[in-house]
Amino acid sequence: MCIKFPFRSEEEWKSRIESGRVYVNEKEVQPNFVLSDTDEVFHHNPRVVEPSVPDEVEVLKEHKDYLIVYKPAPMPMHPGGRYFKNTLMEILKEMGYQELRITHRLDAVTSGIVLIAKNKAFAKEAMHCFKDGKVKKSYLAIVSGIPQEKIKTINSPIKRKHGFVFESDEKLEGARDAITHFEVMEEFDNSALVKCIPETGRTHQIRLHLAKWGYPIIDDPIYGKDGDQSSKTMQKKAISLLNESVVIPELGVDYSIR
Repeated sequence: MCIKFPFRSEEEWKSRIESGRVYVNEKEVQPNFVLSDTDEVFHHNPRVVEPSVPDEVEVLKEHKDYLIVYKPAPMPMHPGGRYFKNTLMEILKEMGYQELRITHRLDAVTSGIVLIAKNKAFAKEAMHCFKDGKVKKSYLAIVSGIPQEKIKTINSPIKRKHGFVFESDEKLEGARDAITHFEVMEEFDNSALVKCIPETGRTHQIRLHLAKWGYPIIDDPIYGKDGDQSSKTMQKKAISLLNESVVIPELGVDYSIR
């Protein structure tokens, strides 16, 4: 629970489990209960006000097999943690779209294009394309400082550090390969607009690799110059990172918001 939902401490979760507010497969359990892959965990959380989210969800394109959706930030993709109704998938349901399936994810704090499948067959094909590296995505980020190199590739593995915080370093044992290509598009007084093309799809990859380069996203509360890696502030505000395009030649998907 502490790893999946780090916004509460270990003692808080232990207290909630012992008081019967957390149960597994509709049964009360003890804090030392070991979960299996098929277990369903329930958390009774009364009198909690769900955090608000922007009301800018927009369907940019509708195809018989999929939707291209603009997700504002901060907004999670699906229910979890403190969020239930205020998520992209639940909002799309309220807009009249049923039986949708997620093919890929954006961080809650990241804005931009999301490809949503309208049927199981397309979802399966799309997820295979993402897994096999057949999807081309590009992002735009505003970074702190002006990079000296206008084109840069960062090849640095990524691993979970704790909670929702990840780390990137060549020496991390058990880390997963991660590669991102960067190009400086425009320069400002003490910041720059950078195009980011991830070759792999690890959690927080662009944010970590920009920080690794020495030019973190200007308002990133976790990996920025004054970042706090406690996990407490991760979903409270949007950061200057936009998923601008998704291209899957194999499926005829090609969309950019620029």
